[in-house]
Amino acid sequence: MAEYDVWKFLHIMMFVFWIGTDLAVYLSAKKSTDASLAFETRVLLLHMALRIELLPRTVWKAALPLGVMLMEGMGLINFGLVGLTLTWVFSIAWWGISMYGAWHYDKPIGHKFASVNNLLTGLVGVSLIVIAGLSLTGNGPLPVDESWISWKIGFYGLVNLMVIAMIKIFDPLGIAFGRLAVEGSTPEIEGIITDIMGKSTWIIWATYSTIALVAFIATTRII
Repeated sequence: MAEYDVWKFLHIMMFVFWIGTDLAVYLSAKKSTDASLAFETRVLLLHMALRIELLPRTVWKAALPLGVMLMEGMGLINFGLVGLTLTWVFSIAWWGISMYGAWHYDKPIGHKFASVNNLLTGLVGVSLIVIAGLSLTGNGPLPVDESWISWKIGFYGLVNLMVIAMIKIFDPLGIAFGRLAVEGSTPEIEGIITDIMGKSTWIIWATYSTIALVAFIATTRII
C-alpha cells in the first residue's frame, strides 16, 4: 500500500469520526436539557457529552496535518521535511492544549487552556481562509488550476471559526447547570438552559453541513 493511500484512509476516517462522534455529543447535551429527568441524570448526560467530545476534538485537530500530508503526496505543495515536522509539532501542541482544557473544563486551569486553544483555533481559521483566498486569486501557495483544494482549505478554516462560535454560545450552559444544582429547577433556569441549547443547535448543524461540504469538495473536486 502506497504511503499516500494510508494518509487518504486516515483522512476519510477523520471525517467519519468527526461528524459521527460529535452527533453523539449533541444528542447527549440536548437530552440533558430535559427538565423531566432527575438532576443527577442530566448532569451525567452533560458530562458524557463533554467526554465523548474529546474524540471529535482530536480528529478536528488531526485534519490539519493529515490534509498537509495528502497535499504533499499529491504534489500540490512542497513543504519539505522541516515544514512537515513543524506542521505535526504545531498540530500535536494545539491538540494537547485543547485536550487539557477540555478534560479540566470545570477547573480554572482548564478555562485558561481553553482560552489559549480558542486563540490558536482562531489563528488557524483566519490563516487558512487568507491562504485559500490568496491562492484562488493566483497569489498564494496553492495551484490555481487545482482550485478545489483552496476551497477545501478555506471551508476548513471557516469550520475552526464556527467551532469558536459554538463554544462561546454553549459555555453558559455550565453556569446554568451550576445554578440548577444550587437553586433547583425553576422556570427561569430551565428557560436559560433551553435558550442556550436552541442557540447552539443552529451553529452545530451549520458546522456539520460545512464539514460535509469539505468532504464533498475533497471527493468530487467539483469546484
